[in-house]
Amino acid sequence: MLDRRQFLTTAGLTAILGPSLAHGNDESSNALKGHGGPVLQQGHLFDLARAYQVMDEENLDALIVTRPINFYHFTGYLDHLAVRMDTPCSFAILSRDEDLPSCVIMNQFIYYYSVADSNFQWDSTVNLFTGWGDKLTSEPGKKESVERDVMPPFFFSSKDPKLDRKFEKDRLKALNNILDNNTPSGSAQSALVKAVKNLKLDKAIIGIDDPVIERIIKSANLSARMIDGDYALRRIRMIKSPREIELMRLAATVNAEAAVAAAVSLRSGATLHELRASFFSHCGLRGNTPLFMQIDTIMSETYNTEFKDGSGFAIDAVSQGFHYTGDFGRTVFIGEPVKTMRRATDAIAVGWDAVRQKLKPGIRYSEIKEIGRRAIKDAGYDLSVAVTPHSVGLCHTDEPGRDGSGAYWQKDDLVLQENMIISVDMPVLHTGIGGSAHLEDLTLITKDGSEPIHPVTDSIIIV
Repeated sequence: MLDRRQFLTTAGLTAILGPSLAHGNDESSNALKGHGGPVLQQGHLFDLARAYQVMDEENLDALIVTRPINFYHFTGYLDHLAVRMDTPCSFAILSRDEDLPSCVIMNQFIYYYSVADSNFQWDSTVNLFTGWGDKLTSEPGKKESVERDVMPPFFFSSKDPKLDRKFEKDRLKALNNILDNNTPSGSAQSALVKAVKNLKLDKAIIGIDDPVIERIIKSANLSARMIDGDYALRRIRMIKSPREIELMRLAATVNAEAAVAAAVSLRSGATLHELRASFFSHCGLRGNTPLFMQIDTIMSETYNTEFKDGSGFAIDAVSQGFHYTGDFGRTVFIGEPVKTMRRATDAIAVGWDAVRQKLKPGIRYSEIKEIGRRAIKDAGYDLSVAVTPHSVGLCHTDEPGRDGSGAYWQKDDLVLQENMIISVDMPVLHTGIGGSAHLEDLTLITKDGSEPIHPVTDSIIIV
């Protein structure tokens, strides 16, 4: 049975989002898991033609990545070991030569224990290594280096094969399929060097995302030239493939639902910490991983305050589904808003309406800012609003910076292209208005215009 608080939450959600989304936590969770999983199983998430185009323009013969965000983009698998250890553990290689296969390099046991269950349809050569430390060493009392023997593959031994479960049998089968076609190496270093040689990249220009890659390749006396690949990788990520757009729709919808659900459950006397925890909880119930919620312009995890009747404040809610990012902003009122706050939210709604009517390929970021600010001024509002566009994807700000590879990231005046997904942040840049105000949705740039990728609610939430 619903208590009064739960009833109010459900009723508020229904009024704001409609019945399907208001009661959609189970549906959203099922959609995220049911539709998102098969998308990941199809291998690299990026658009291959886009990757080749960027590699040509950046004069790259190959890309070699190890950071979890890039390894995931190349494979659909988040390298949880690298996340936990905060150090490179696996590699993925994309050669510009379309006749050469892409390549995945990872620990043999981790493949067996963590990857095989996903049934990835990788169009990659998988190179496994059986040890972490098998590298060139010297025998005691000798100066010359010798190589250790390759450790045999490790997997769980069966006490009684009749009791083995299906997934346990499937794991071992997947591992054996790899080992039957490709002899394992003794270490990550030797596996990476072998792959570079097999792909004829020993004299290539290679974009990398971690200096450990350069150290390994140079230790083998190869002539390949390594450059910082971050700029090229961000350029690739900025234009989404159809599968990425599908994942973004799921993640953004769940994120918006969770933000609204948290907001409408709010009551006078609740605290900032409770609101943030509520958003995190609603994300988890729906299948997203919460990243942050900025509340009333406050990001601090230590500051806390109570909300009272008449409060008006901005929320900026960000979470990820299958590691793609939802970003949603609104202004929340507890009870009747004061006139200055209502005027502020009316102003940013005018600005956002003007902007989204103009969003299409060919428009520059600077033009977006000018369109929004001009509309607000022409409507008679004496308010400064940010009107800041940014690409959203595997990162909250998923776009290349201004100065190219190896540079400190600075925002560029980018031109919108088809299949970008952008946010336009619309916070009011004033104090002394009785609160804070914000408005933000995610928008897909289409061939000749734009469309929201999650359900669009009212610009304010009143509880």
